[in-house]
Amino acid sequence: MPKESGEQYEITFWESIKDSNYPADYEAYLKAYPNGRFATLAHARIDRLRAAASTPAVSGAQPAAPAAQSGHVAPPAPPAQVAHPAAQASAAAPPPPRPAAAPAPTTPATAAAAPFAEKTVAHPPTAGEIRDCAACPIMVAVPAGSFAMGSNTDDPSEKPVHHVSIGAPFAIGKFPVTVEQWNACVADGACQKLTPESNSIKTAPARDLSWDDAQQYVKWLAKTTGKPYRLPTEAEWEYADRAGTTTAYWWGDQMRKGNANCKDCGDPWHKEGPESVGTFAANPLGLYDMNGGVWEWTADCWHNSYQGAPADGHAWDTPGCEMRAIRGGSWREGGDYMLSATRFKYSAGVRQSQNGFRVVKDLR
Repeated sequence: MPKESGEQYEITFWESIKDSNYPADYEAYLKAYPNGRFATLAHARIDRLRAAASTPAVSGAQPAAPAAQSGHVAPPAPPAQVAHPAAQASAAAPPPPRPAAAPAPTTPATAAAAPFAEKTVAHPPTAGEIRDCAACPIMVAVPAGSFAMGSNTDDPSEKPVHHVSIGAPFAIGKFPVTVEQWNACVADGACQKLTPESNSIKTAPARDLSWDDAQQYVKWLAKTTGKPYRLPTEAEWEYADRAGTTTAYWWGDQMRKGNANCKDCGDPWHKEGPESVGTFAANPLGLYDMNGGVWEWTADCWHNSYQGAPADGHAWDTPGCEMRAIRGGSWREGGDYMLSATRFKYSAGVRQSQNGFRVVKDLR
Protein backbone atom coordinates (compact mmCIF):
# COMPACT_ATOMS: atom_id res chain seq x y z
CA MET A 1 0.00 0.00 0.00
CA PRO A 2 1.12 3.61 -0.49
CA LYS A 3 3.07 5.11 2.41
CA GLU A 4 0.36 7.71 2.98
CA SER A 5 -2.45 5.17 3.03
CA GLY A 6 -4.76 5.54 6.01
CA GLU A 7 -5.50 1.84 5.69
CA GLN A 8 -1.85 1.04 6.28
CA TYR A 9 -1.88 3.05 9.50
CA GLU A 10 -5.00 1.26 10.68
CA ILE A 11 -3.53 -2.19 10.03
CA THR A 12 -0.28 -1.21 11.73
CA PHE A 13 -2.20 0.09 14.74
CA TRP A 14 -4.11 -3.17 14.97
CA GLU A 15 -0.96 -5.27 14.62
CA SER A 16 0.56 -3.37 17.53
CA ILE A 17 -2.33 -4.07 19.93
CA LYS A 18 -3.92 -7.30 18.69
CA ASP A 19 -2.35 -9.38 21.47
CA SER A 20 -2.92 -6.80 24.19
CA ASN A 21 -4.76 -7.64 27.40
CA TYR A 22 -5.64 -3.98 28.00
CA PRO A 23 -9.17 -2.87 27.09
CA ALA A 24 -7.89 0.71 26.81
CA ASP A 25 -5.73 -0.23 23.82
CA TYR A 26 -8.77 -1.43 21.88
CA GLU A 27 -10.69 1.66 22.99
CA ALA A 28 -7.86 3.80 21.59
CA TYR A 29 -8.17 1.93 18.29
CA LEU A 30 -11.93 2.52 18.21
CA LYS A 31 -11.42 6.20 18.98
CA ALA A 32 -9.14 6.50 15.95
CA TYR A 33 -11.13 4.13 13.70
CA PRO A 34 -14.74 3.91 14.94
CA ASN A 35 -15.80 2.20 11.71
CA GLY A 36 -12.52 0.44 11.05
CA ARG A 37 -12.06 -3.02 9.58
CA PHE A 38 -11.31 -4.43 13.05
CA ALA A 39 -13.99 -2.48 14.94
CA THR A 40 -16.22 -5.51 15.55
CA LEU A 41 -13.26 -7.54 16.79
CA ALA A 42 -12.12 -4.66 19.00
CA HIS A 43 -15.54 -4.46 20.65
CA ALA A 44 -15.48 -8.22 21.19
CA ARG A 45 -12.01 -8.07 22.76
CA ILE A 46 -13.12 -5.31 25.13
CA ASP A 47 -16.19 -7.31 26.19
CA ARG A 48 -14.12 -10.46 26.64
CA LEU A 49 -11.40 -8.79 28.71
CA ARG A 50 -13.89 -7.01 30.94
CA ALA A 51 -15.87 -10.19 31.44
CA ALA A 52 -12.71 -12.07 32.35
CA ALA A 53 -11.74 -9.34 34.81
CA SER A 54 -15.13 -9.55 36.55
CA THR A 55 -15.20 -13.37 36.74
CA PRO A 56 -13.87 -14.79 40.03
CA ALA A 57 -10.92 -17.14 39.61
CA VAL A 58 -11.76 -20.82 40.06
CA SER A 59 -9.27 -22.90 41.98
CA GLY A 60 -7.51 -25.38 39.72
CA ALA A 61 -8.92 -23.85 36.55
CA GLN A 62 -6.78 -23.85 33.47
CA PRO A 63 -5.31 -20.51 32.35
CA ALA A 64 -7.48 -18.61 29.93
CA ALA A 65 -6.60 -19.10 26.31
CA PRO A 66 -4.86 -16.14 24.69
CA ALA A 67 -6.98 -13.75 22.71
CA ALA A 68 -7.74 -15.00 19.22
CA GLN A 69 -5.47 -13.74 16.50
CA SER A 70 -6.84 -11.40 13.88
CA GLY A 71 -5.38 -13.47 11.07
CA HIS A 72 -2.65 -10.91 10.36
CA VAL A 73 0.95 -11.67 11.12
CA ALA A 74 3.11 -9.31 13.14
CA PRO A 75 4.28 -6.42 10.97
CA PRO A 76 7.58 -7.03 9.20
CA ALA A 77 9.93 -4.13 8.85
CA PRO A 78 9.13 -2.90 5.34
CA PRO A 79 7.67 0.58 4.66
CA ALA A 80 9.13 3.55 6.47
CA GLN A 81 7.07 5.22 9.15
CA VAL A 82 5.43 8.48 8.13
CA ALA A 83 3.17 11.03 9.70
CA HIS A 84 -0.53 10.52 10.25
CA PRO A 85 -3.09 12.43 8.22
CA ALA A 86 -4.46 15.37 10.18
CA ALA A 87 -7.88 13.78 10.22
CA GLN A 88 -6.57 11.19 12.67
CA ALA A 89 -5.43 13.74 15.24
CA SER A 90 -7.99 12.63 17.81
CA ALA A 91 -5.93 9.56 18.67
CA ALA A 92 -2.71 8.73 16.83
CA ALA A 93 -1.95 5.14 15.92
CA PRO A 94 1.24 3.31 16.88
CA PRO A 95 4.09 3.79 14.44
CA PRO A 96 4.09 2.17 11.02
CA PRO A 97 6.78 -0.37 10.19
CA ARG A 98 10.33 0.86 9.61
CA PRO A 99 12.88 -0.29 7.04
CA ALA A 100 14.68 -3.46 8.09
CA ALA A 101 17.83 -2.84 10.07
CA ALA A 102 21.05 -4.75 9.59
CA PRO A 103 20.77 -8.29 10.98
CA ALA A 104 22.03 -8.84 14.48
CA PRO A 105 25.27 -10.78 14.82
CA THR A 106 24.88 -14.40 15.76
CA THR A 107 25.17 -14.97 19.51
CA PRO A 108 24.83 -18.05 21.69
CA ALA A 109 21.32 -18.85 22.83
CA THR A 110 20.37 -17.13 26.05
CA ALA A 111 18.79 -18.79 29.03
CA ALA A 112 15.03 -18.98 29.25
CA ALA A 113 13.41 -15.82 30.55
CA ALA A 114 12.53 -15.73 34.21
CA PRO A 115 8.85 -15.51 35.21
CA PHE A 116 7.37 -12.04 34.84
CA ALA A 117 7.18 -11.01 38.46
CA GLU A 118 8.10 -8.28 40.91
CA LYS A 119 11.82 -7.66 41.18
CA THR A 120 13.42 -6.11 44.22
CA VAL A 121 15.90 -3.93 42.37
CA ALA A 122 17.44 -1.00 44.18
CA HIS A 123 19.07 1.78 42.17
CA PRO A 124 20.69 4.22 44.60
CA PRO A 125 22.39 7.24 43.04
CA THR A 126 26.11 6.90 42.43
CA ALA A 127 28.82 9.55 42.53
CA GLY A 128 27.88 12.57 40.44
CA GLU A 129 24.21 11.62 40.12
CA ILE A 130 21.41 13.75 41.54
CA ARG A 131 18.28 12.84 43.51
CA ASP A 132 16.32 15.69 45.05
CA CYS A 133 14.12 13.56 47.34
CA ALA A 134 13.74 9.93 48.37
CA ALA A 135 10.89 9.35 45.89
CA CYS A 136 12.43 11.46 43.12
CA PRO A 137 13.98 10.09 39.92
CA ILE A 138 17.77 9.78 39.83
CA MET A 139 19.15 12.38 37.44
CA VAL A 140 22.31 12.35 35.32
CA ALA A 141 23.98 15.58 34.21
CA VAL A 142 24.37 16.00 30.44
CA PRO A 143 26.97 18.52 29.20
CA ALA A 144 26.26 21.15 26.57
CA GLY A 145 27.29 20.27 23.04
CA SER A 146 26.27 19.83 19.41
CA PHE A 147 25.06 16.92 17.31
CA ALA A 148 23.42 15.97 14.01
CA MET A 149 19.72 15.28 14.67
CA GLY A 150 17.60 13.03 12.47
CA SER A 151 18.51 10.45 9.83
CA ASN A 152 18.65 9.89 6.10
CA THR A 153 16.36 6.86 6.11
CA ASP A 154 13.21 6.71 3.99
CA ASP A 155 11.20 8.22 6.86
CA PRO A 156 10.43 11.83 5.90
CA SER A 157 9.68 12.77 9.51
CA GLU A 158 13.36 12.24 10.39
CA LYS A 159 14.58 14.63 7.68
CA PRO A 160 16.41 16.81 7.09
CA VAL A 161 19.37 15.87 9.24
CA HIS A 162 20.20 19.16 10.92
CA HIS A 163 22.81 20.56 13.28
CA VAL A 164 21.58 21.26 16.81
CA SER A 165 23.57 23.02 19.54
CA ILE A 166 22.56 22.41 23.16
CA GLY A 167 23.82 25.59 24.76
CA ALA A 168 23.50 24.70 28.44
CA PRO A 169 23.93 21.50 30.47
CA PHE A 170 20.82 19.79 31.81
CA ALA A 171 19.98 16.74 33.91
CA ILE A 172 17.86 13.87 32.60
CA GLY A 173 16.34 10.86 34.32
CA LYS A 174 18.71 7.90 34.56
CA PHE A 175 15.62 5.73 34.05
CA PRO A 176 12.06 6.33 32.90
CA VAL A 177 9.76 7.35 35.75
CA THR A 178 8.85 4.15 37.57
CA VAL A 179 5.55 2.91 38.94
CA GLU A 180 6.83 3.52 42.48
CA GLN A 181 7.82 7.10 41.67
CA TRP A 182 4.50 7.78 39.96
CA ASN A 183 2.64 6.38 42.96
CA ALA A 184 4.32 8.96 45.21
CA CYS A 185 2.57 11.62 43.15
CA VAL A 186 -0.69 9.65 43.40
CA ALA A 187 -0.34 9.44 47.19
CA ASP A 188 0.06 13.22 47.28
CA GLY A 189 -3.19 13.64 45.35
CA ALA A 190 -1.50 15.23 42.34
CA CYS A 191 -1.61 12.35 39.82
CA GLN A 192 -4.24 9.87 38.67
CA LYS A 193 -3.93 6.21 39.63
CA LEU A 194 -2.37 3.79 37.19
CA THR A 195 -4.45 1.00 35.75
CA PRO A 196 -4.17 -2.21 37.82
CA GLU A 197 -2.46 -4.01 34.93
CA SER A 198 0.33 -1.43 34.77
CA ASN A 199 0.75 -1.01 38.54
CA SER A 200 1.91 -4.49 39.56
CA ILE A 201 5.69 -4.09 39.30
CA LYS A 202 6.94 -1.07 41.23
CA THR A 203 10.34 -1.04 39.50
CA ALA A 204 8.85 -1.12 35.99
CA PRO A 205 8.35 2.11 34.03
CA ALA A 206 5.06 3.89 34.70
CA ARG A 207 2.90 3.59 31.59
CA ASP A 208 -0.58 3.88 30.11
CA LEU A 209 -0.02 7.61 30.59
CA SER A 210 -0.91 10.53 28.36
CA TRP A 211 1.18 13.64 27.70
CA ASP A 212 -1.25 15.50 29.93
CA ASP A 213 -0.64 12.96 32.72
CA ALA A 214 3.12 13.45 32.37
CA GLN A 215 2.63 17.20 32.72
CA GLN A 216 0.81 16.64 36.01
CA TYR A 217 3.78 14.67 37.31
CA VAL A 218 6.48 17.19 36.35
CA LYS A 219 4.45 20.03 37.85
CA TRP A 220 4.10 18.05 41.09
CA LEU A 221 7.81 17.18 41.09
CA ALA A 222 8.79 20.81 40.51
CA LYS A 223 6.51 21.98 43.32
CA THR A 224 7.68 19.25 45.71
CA THR A 225 11.39 19.88 45.16
CA GLY A 226 11.44 23.54 44.23
CA LYS A 227 13.50 22.54 41.17
CA PRO A 228 12.75 23.26 37.47
CA TYR A 229 11.59 19.83 36.29
CA ARG A 230 9.92 19.32 32.91
CA LEU A 231 9.69 16.94 29.97
CA PRO A 232 12.73 16.77 27.67
CA THR A 233 12.58 18.47 24.31
CA GLU A 234 12.90 16.19 21.30
CA ALA A 235 16.39 17.52 20.65
CA GLU A 236 17.47 16.97 24.26
CA TRP A 237 16.06 13.46 24.17
CA GLU A 238 17.92 12.45 20.99
CA TYR A 239 21.11 14.20 22.14
CA ALA A 240 21.02 12.23 25.41
CA ASP A 241 20.13 8.98 23.65
CA ARG A 242 22.95 9.27 21.12
CA ALA A 243 25.40 10.20 23.89
CA GLY A 244 28.00 11.35 21.39
CA THR A 245 27.48 8.48 18.95
CA THR A 246 26.61 8.88 15.28
CA THR A 247 25.54 5.30 14.52
CA ALA A 248 22.00 4.06 13.89
CA TYR A 249 21.75 2.76 17.47
CA TRP A 250 23.79 4.20 20.32
CA TRP A 251 25.62 0.85 20.50
CA GLY A 252 26.40 0.63 16.77
CA ASP A 253 24.83 0.03 13.37
CA GLN A 254 23.46 -3.44 14.15
CA MET A 255 20.87 -4.57 16.67
CA ARG A 256 22.53 -6.42 19.55
CA LYS A 257 20.90 -8.38 22.32
CA GLY A 258 21.09 -6.97 25.82
CA ASN A 259 20.78 -3.32 24.86
CA ALA A 260 17.02 -2.76 24.59
CA ASN A 261 13.81 -4.24 25.93
CA CYS A 262 12.04 -5.00 22.66
CA LYS A 263 10.34 -7.87 20.88
CA ASP A 264 12.76 -10.44 19.43
CA CYS A 265 15.68 -8.44 20.89
CA GLY A 266 16.75 -11.03 23.45
CA ASP A 267 15.73 -12.11 26.93
CA PRO A 268 14.38 -11.09 29.29
CA TRP A 269 11.21 -10.22 27.39
CA HIS A 270 7.55 -10.72 28.33
CA LYS A 271 4.62 -9.79 26.17
CA GLU A 272 2.65 -8.67 29.23
CA GLY A 273 4.76 -5.59 29.82
CA PRO A 274 8.20 -3.99 30.03
CA GLU A 275 10.95 -5.24 32.30
CA SER A 276 12.11 -3.39 35.41
CA VAL A 277 14.18 -0.33 34.65
CA GLY A 278 17.92 -0.91 34.50
CA THR A 279 17.61 -4.52 33.29
CA PHE A 280 19.48 -3.77 30.06
CA ALA A 281 22.74 -1.97 29.28
CA ALA A 282 23.24 1.75 29.80
CA ASN A 283 24.31 4.09 27.01
CA PRO A 284 27.66 5.97 27.23
CA LEU A 285 26.09 8.66 29.43
CA GLY A 286 24.87 6.04 31.91
CA LEU A 287 21.21 6.33 30.84
CA TYR A 288 19.06 3.20 30.83
CA ASP A 289 16.09 2.17 28.69
CA MET A 290 16.24 5.11 26.31
CA ASN A 291 15.25 2.62 23.61
CA GLY A 292 12.60 -0.01 24.28
CA GLY A 293 10.62 -0.47 27.47
CA VAL A 294 8.11 2.34 26.91
CA TRP A 295 7.71 5.12 24.38
CA GLU A 296 8.66 8.41 26.05
CA TRP A 297 6.78 11.67 25.75
CA THR A 298 8.67 14.84 24.85
CA ALA A 299 7.70 18.49 25.21
CA ASP A 300 7.50 19.16 21.47
CA CYS A 301 4.50 19.47 19.24
CA TRP A 302 4.57 17.00 16.37
CA HIS A 303 5.84 18.21 13.00
CA ASN A 304 5.91 16.05 9.89
CA SER A 305 9.56 16.85 9.24
CA TYR A 306 12.43 18.82 10.76
CA GLN A 307 12.09 21.60 8.20
CA GLY A 308 12.22 24.79 10.29
CA ALA A 309 13.09 22.99 13.55
CA PRO A 310 14.90 24.99 16.26
CA ALA A 311 18.68 24.74 16.06
CA ASP A 312 19.21 25.45 19.77
CA GLY A 313 17.51 22.38 21.26
CA HIS A 314 14.46 24.21 22.59
CA ALA A 315 10.99 22.68 22.37
CA TRP A 316 9.29 23.19 19.03
CA ASP A 317 5.97 24.25 20.46
CA THR A 318 2.79 25.72 19.05
CA PRO A 319 0.04 27.05 21.34
CA GLY A 320 -2.92 24.68 21.42
CA CYS A 321 -1.24 21.90 19.45
CA GLU A 322 -2.88 18.52 19.96
CA MET A 323 -0.23 16.09 18.76
CA ARG A 324 2.98 15.54 20.74
CA ALA A 325 6.17 13.72 19.79
CA ILE A 326 7.15 10.44 21.45
CA ARG A 327 10.51 8.72 21.23
CA GLY A 328 12.37 5.48 21.78
CA GLY A 329 10.00 2.60 20.97
CA SER A 330 8.55 0.10 23.44
CA TRP A 331 8.80 -3.55 24.46
CA ARG A 332 6.11 -4.42 21.91
CA GLU A 333 8.12 -3.23 18.90
CA GLY A 334 11.03 -5.01 17.22
CA GLY A 335 14.63 -3.90 16.96
CA ASP A 336 13.95 -1.75 13.90
CA TYR A 337 12.21 0.75 16.17
CA MET A 338 15.15 1.11 18.57
CA LEU A 339 17.15 3.47 16.35
CA SER A 340 18.20 6.76 17.93
CA ALA A 341 16.29 8.79 15.32
CA THR A 342 12.95 6.92 15.60
CA ARG A 343 10.07 9.26 16.37
CA PHE A 344 6.30 9.21 16.28
CA LYS A 345 3.28 11.05 17.66
CA TYR A 346 0.19 10.67 19.80
CA SER A 347 -2.64 12.90 20.80
CA ALA A 348 -1.72 14.60 24.08
CA GLY A 349 -4.81 13.28 25.83
CA VAL A 350 -4.56 9.63 24.74
CA ARG A 351 -3.49 6.96 27.22
CA GLN A 352 -1.89 3.92 25.64
CA SER A 353 -0.27 1.03 27.49
CA GLN A 354 3.07 1.50 25.68
CA ASN A 355 3.58 5.15 26.61
CA GLY A 356 5.57 6.53 29.56
CA PHE A 357 8.19 9.25 30.05
CA ARG A 358 11.34 10.42 31.77
CA VAL A 359 12.03 13.87 33.19
CA VAL A 360 14.57 16.64 32.67
CA LYS A 361 15.74 19.32 35.08
CA ASP A 362 17.36 22.60 34.14
CA LEU A 363 20.73 23.07 35.81
CA ARG A 364 20.96 26.66 36.98
